[in-house]
Amino acid sequence: MELAVLLPFLAVMFAAALDFCRAFYASQAIESAARVAALYASGTTSNPNASDAATAAKQAAVLECSTLAPPLTEADVSTSTSGGNVVVTVTYDFPLLTPFLGTSRKVTISRTVTMATAPAGP
Repeated sequence: MELAVLLPFLAVMFAAALDFCRAFYASQAIESAARVAALYASGTTSNPNASDAATAAKQAAVLECSTLAPPLTEADVSTSTSGGNVVVTVTYDFPLLTPFLGTSRKVTISRTVTMATAPAGP
């Protein structure tokens, strides 16, 4: 009898823990994508297939998050340059399995990385 009352609660707690783990993994992947994109946008690393540093940064971020479902797109990555720094922001709409307390079915994860641009070569 007690198990019949406890089982729905345990199932909801398991689903919430699963969602938390998925969100944590996605946030770590987004953080890594922002860092990699900042490296490419700063000119520290080059991509011969890209026409400019911003395109290289977006391509690198998308490749870094290739395991996310739904996948990260180049439109989710923004780059800007100010002074001697480059700022990369990666925004991702993470789909939840278990929305609670009237929240939407998606949570937006956003990470921003600022990096100094590489000095011009000789």
